[in-house]
Amino acid sequence: MDGVIRPLGRVVLFIGMAMFACSAHALGDDEAALLKRVQTAAKAGDAKAEYQLANLYLSGAGVRKDAAKAAAWYRKAADQGYGPAQSELGALYLRGIGVPKDEAQAVVWVREAAEQGEVIAQSDLGMLYLNGQGVEQDDAQALVWLRKAAEQGSAAGQHNLASLYQRGGAGLAKDDDEAKRWYGKAALQDRSQLGVSQSRMALCLYRGEYEVWCSEAQSPGAFGPVEDLVAAAERGDTQAQTRLGDIYSKGIGVQKDEAQSFNWYRKAATAGYAPAQTRLGYLYSTGVGVAKDEDASIAWYCEAAAQGYRGALTNLEIMRIYGSFNPDECPARRALR
Repeated sequence: MDGVIRPLGRVVLFIGMAMFACSAHALGDDEAALLKRVQTAAKAGDAKAEYQLANLYLSGAGVRKDAAKAAAWYRKAADQGYGPAQSELGALYLRGIGVPKDEAQAVVWVREAAEQGEVIAQSDLGMLYLNGQGVEQDDAQALVWLRKAAEQGSAAGQHNLASLYQRGGAGLAKDDDEAKRWYGKAALQDRSQLGVSQSRMALCLYRGEYEVWCSEAQSPGAFGPVEDLVAAAERGDTQAQTRLGDIYSKGIGVQKDEAQSFNWYRKAATAGYAPAQTRLGYLYSTGVGVAKDEDASIAWYCEAAAQGYRGALTNLEIMRIYGSFNPDECPARRALR
């Protein structure tokens, strides 16, 4: 079915992600020490560490990429009842990555994880029922599991449920209002989650008032060398400071550090750089790297919007659409800063 996130498409996404910034031959002392601790704990039977080590083997982060070893470590953690590992192991069986392709085994492990409340597994199980993969096709069961995932905040589940409403699939009547509602819930989450960018694009394609999502559906741009950015940022270059905030936020070329990300955004925002003000507003709205503060979030969005910055205008317009703030109140909010 077009538009939905196929079961376990997250495996493809995850393979390109790294827990560590450096490859195995270039690990820094801190990263190497962390890798050693994970390996030691995994070998001692710690399920979470087994899962983390499997992630590293799957992505090739800090170790040589090896899907078979990833599957073996996922299996060790899954056998101990660790839900995230069960979910990922099911993903590998469905795709035949590191293990022979086996839809029946995929369902076994995905169901184990889903019944423990793993929301991505719940979404996956719903899609397995929808497509009849490893189980008899069952629209009712598909909707049960997709709705469980969606209601617990899974962006993938929300996207897939919205897609069914948009097309009238799985026995649901076509309902654009419900589709937009669920796409909207997914779209408001962090971009790194599977289903968020897809939901933003789906809203963008509705046009009209939803065109505000079009600019948000794009992936972030390229980043320069960290050393060059640090040198420029320390000289007061607000664009470099903002890029550093982006890099620390996502762990691109450095260890992910939300507090560092916040500090660099704040430097640039305080200097009046609108993109950083917008990012800082987002951090305050989500409580990432700083205590959640809706008033501060709105104030920074308003500061950036006063400069005509599109990202801030977009966020404020989205808030207007969802009834959480009227941008006409920005002058008063800015006066309070």
